[in-house]
Amino acid sequence: MRKNYLILTACLLPWAAGFSVADWSDGNEEGQFFSLERASLEQTLNVKTSVATRSAMNLRETPGLVTVITREEIQTSGARDLVDVLSMVPDFDFGVDVQGNLGLGVRGQWGNEGKVLLLWDGQPFNENLYSTVQFDRFPVDQIERVEIIKGPGSVLYGGNAELAVINILTRSPAELDGSSAYAGYGQGETARARGYAGYSYGKLLRGGTELSAKAFWGQAQRSDRDYTDFSGASVSLNGSSDIRPTDLNFYAARNDASLRLIYDNLTMGSRDNIDGSVISTGPAKISFPALSAELRKTFYLPHLVRLEPYVRYSWSKPWLEKDPYFPYDKTARRATAGLTAYYQASPYSELLAGGEYFRDSVSVDNAQTAPSSRYPDGRTSAAYYNYAVYAQAALNLVQANLIAGARYDDNSQYGSALSPRLAVTKLVDDFNFKAIYSQAFRAPSIENIRLNPDIKPEKEYSVELEAGYKFSETFFLSADAFRTDINDPIVFSYNGSSETYRNYGRTGTQGFGLTAKYKNGLLRADLGYLFYAARDNKVDSYSVPGHDSYLLGFPKHKITLNASFPLSSRLRLTPSAVYISKRYGYSDSGTVRVFGERTMGNLALCLRGWPAERTRLTLSVHDIFKSGYSYIQPYYGGHAPLPAPSRELFLKGEYDF
Repeated sequence: MRKNYLILTACLLPWAAGFSVADWSDGNEEGQFFSLERASLEQTLNVKTSVATRSAMNLRETPGLVTVITREEIQTSGARDLVDVLSMVPDFDFGVDVQGNLGLGVRGQWGNEGKVLLLWDGQPFNENLYSTVQFDRFPVDQIERVEIIKGPGSVLYGGNAELAVINILTRSPAELDGSSAYAGYGQGETARARGYAGYSYGKLLRGGTELSAKAFWGQAQRSDRDYTDFSGASVSLNGSSDIRPTDLNFYAARNDASLRLIYDNLTMGSRDNIDGSVISTGPAKISFPALSAELRKTFYLPHLVRLEPYVRYSWSKPWLEKDPYFPYDKTARRATAGLTAYYQASPYSELLAGGEYFRDSVSVDNAQTAPSSRYPDGRTSAAYYNYAVYAQAALNLVQANLIAGARYDDNSQYGSALSPRLAVTKLVDDFNFKAIYSQAFRAPSIENIRLNPDIKPEKEYSVELEAGYKFSETFFLSADAFRTDINDPIVFSYNGSSETYRNYGRTGTQGFGLTAKYKNGLLRADLGYLFYAARDNKVDSYSVPGHDSYLLGFPKHKITLNASFPLSSRLRLTPSAVYISKRYGYSDSGTVRVFGERTMGNLALCLRGWPAERTRLTLSVHDIFKSGYSYIQPYYGGHAPLPAPSRELFLKGEYDF
């Protein structure tokens, strides 16, 4: 462990010890390309974000522990997918769920199935049957920025925002201002790892009309390494862990009214079954087709009142599988209507209030669905509805900002849930602090209810503290601490023939994090650290026998390093690394063992303006040290560790016109 700490420190010190960018050229094309990168440290720290409040607030004063990742950071890092982007957040880590799908862990807790909300251009992308997220489906080259609440968000977002909120915004018509075409290719140690292509168009037209259209197609594979299940059966994932995302995204706006349409589909090939056993008949094909539409309108009323009504509709067929091994064909729909009102009472106070109604429904094709996944009484459909009201008040005082809010949800199946939040924040010269108490909940999903009609929401109680100080015009340091307790956690189990969900007693974690930022012109270096320890965990499926401070699957220590500096006016070098301490996971049925520490290092070269002025080329190497990393299942579900991709050489290019 000490050796890996020293490696990361040695990498950081040459950049942080006064490396000057004054010698580098200041060409016009480079100035346009790195416009965001040219922002000062002060401007970077004071970026406005609305993810935690729905109205713009300074990043260091917003009532949440929020991280913002910009397009330039994503592009210069050579990120291949959203897993690459989110892995650089110290609070996040990935584990394997079932059938080749990855899920997110937050501060040591398993966040899959409705505990982390992901929004893509404002549209919820948690599927409506189990509330999982498929992180392989998102085209990172379309992203303008990622806003992350590393903590509860239910006060504004409801029952899928218990542990975190990930709000992803793609490039707007104004940011595109024309067309952009891009493509990428990755070569692994033994086989082709991925290939993709995309096109985006956006324009501000006469009369204030905004239009954008984006298309993306990709093909990759989960890994080119071997997977071995608990019985000893082994299979090469090369050629049998296919990942094929497709995405179409249309947006139009005029006169404060907007329309968003998104069609998205992800198809995965999987040799690991729901219980982790190797499928001997070949890879299963699992699809996630989804369609979402939203209409939104803004009305400006006297006395600084703003109203935003919206309607939203989503249709999907999550986990669609038509092979004879595990047939599954269900259609989920959600119709939503909501209204948010904003009132600027004075320059120092703001009120927000709103309401939302949605209706979930599911229809089952019994002829194409295995008996174990049907309703036991022979029904082929079900429906539930949910009402919610929420309010928030913000008061900017000389001593501190006070933000208080609450949300009340009432569901036709599982009853009500109240989610309050109280935050005290303030930025005073170079010092900022935050103290936040909040409650959140995970809402049972359609399939949770089918498998256990008596299931009830799990409830989270969270305390978060943060303090930061800008020591100079180039260096900033912050520290945070958290404690999270979850009552009645909803836990999945599978006994080899049937799956179910039930509420357990309690679980939780506590810990702290550190963030250091250095920025001097075009040179930047970000260092992050997180420590967690389990707190009074009563969920056997998450526990590590003999090690009460651990939870399955996730490291107690994680360090991330992301730096970038110019080699010339057109060329940028971006090294990054992730260190994780030891983890615990099942190595065979009923046996837990240690998985040793790992360091995953990446290196990217980003070239702008060659061979044409509006071209960007990025060449990157991922997992330089050949870490042998595998995704561990963070609960006792019978799944062996799933190998990550091998070392990969990745090239992508983009041309704007």
